[in-house]
Amino acid sequence: MEKKTLYLIYVIIVLPFAVACRDTEDNLTVSTLRSDIHDYLYTINNSEATQRLDSIMYNKTDTDKIYERFKIVHISDPHISAISTNNNYTNPINLKQSVTFANQSKLKINALIATGDFISNSSRKDAILFMESFTKHFYEGNHIPSFICTGNHDCNMIEKVSKNYISKEKIHSILFPKQTQTNQNYFYADIPNPQGGTIRIISLDMLDQPGTEYNTRIYAYYSQEQINWLGNIALKKGITDQHSIIILNHYPFQAYSPKANTYLCDGDFVHPWFMIPEIIEAYRSRSSISKTYLNKLRDNKNISVNFNFHDSKGEFICYLGGHDHFTTNFDIHDLENENKSIPPQKMLLCTNQAPSEVGIIYNRVIREVDSLSSNSFCIYAIDTKEKKIYITFFGAYKPTDKAEYPEIQIIPYSQSEVSPNSSLSENVKINQLEKM
Repeated sequence: MEKKTLYLIYVIIVLPFAVACRDTEDNLTVSTLRSDIHDYLYTINNSEATQRLDSIMYNKTDTDKIYERFKIVHISDPHISAISTNNNYTNPINLKQSVTFANQSKLKINALIATGDFISNSSRKDAILFMESFTKHFYEGNHIPSFICTGNHDCNMIEKVSKNYISKEKIHSILFPKQTQTNQNYFYADIPNPQGGTIRIISLDMLDQPGTEYNTRIYAYYSQEQINWLGNIALKKGITDQHSIIILNHYPFQAYSPKANTYLCDGDFVHPWFMIPEIIEAYRSRSSISKTYLNKLRDNKNISVNFNFHDSKGEFICYLGGHDHFTTNFDIHDLENENKSIPPQKMLLCTNQAPSEVGIIYNRVIREVDSLSSNSFCIYAIDTKEKKIYITFFGAYKPTDKAEYPEIQIIPYSQSEVSPNSSLSENVKINQLEKM
């Protein structure tokens, strides 16, 4: 029976009967009623997402051994608030569903990742409540390795006046209280890869300013200290030939385009957008980079880099981000040191969680409250032997402007040992959403 038919039967027949039976005093609250609906919708979405993940979680191409891939649940832009339909700070339903999904032992999820914009902007007092709600519900009952990075809304810089601003120190105390590696809001962590070796997660902080010099709700700012840490420590310390690297950054690494010709039409970088991708390109190419990146907003506050990666080890997989309230993936080009002999860098963006914050510029996926489309996040199975990322989804994912949109997508992130023509089956195709 079709899932829509099941849903209609539940809403029209089962739910009213349950209401009548459970509360003859007519004291059933709206929240209890909606909770029943959400539980039912989660059951359907969970079943479908589980089946899709089950089809990609293993590498079954080797006749002698079946390899388990590295699996990630990626959420972004939960925007916890007092008005959100599905991520209200008192009961962030969609956030809790993503944590519940990721913690199912049968799925063997290796990491849960959240890429910023944990709150919607409000008064400082309320914004802190929203951020504390995110932290509580993200880690409560969560027993798998979990990692986050900051987003532009998390500083709560509503205006230049700093009365509502949340400093990076306060953000650290709420979101990163156990992060003592750097005592900053950027860090790295190593996770065992079931295929062998190690996955290194590098989390960047786009709000890394000591005061309120820049409006970081609009401009991403990385300090000289953070860039030095990235090039000298995160990409080098303890790295072996068996390391594979994933970098978390909220903003898409593309040029600002007010006409939405790129995936960054809302916000910009204080320093050039390509600063970090050029560092990563030098790492991937086993080369050096010595360059000064100009500050667009202030004189004499440039960032200088001087890194030597000739003897570096490991490989780069991709960036994970959000911001656009839209799911897609894209190649990164227009780098001064772009190495044409290797595949371009990849960045994967995950959509927002709740329908009340639905994307209006790039997004073409219908999102409705109290429906199967009320939640959405991404699920990845990364194969470090094939050098491919298998992508599928929980909840809403089909855009209305695509007649055919595969429920499982595959993108190569590096040169693999297998033939390029053998990477895709007939019924599973690489899909990259077109820009608006």
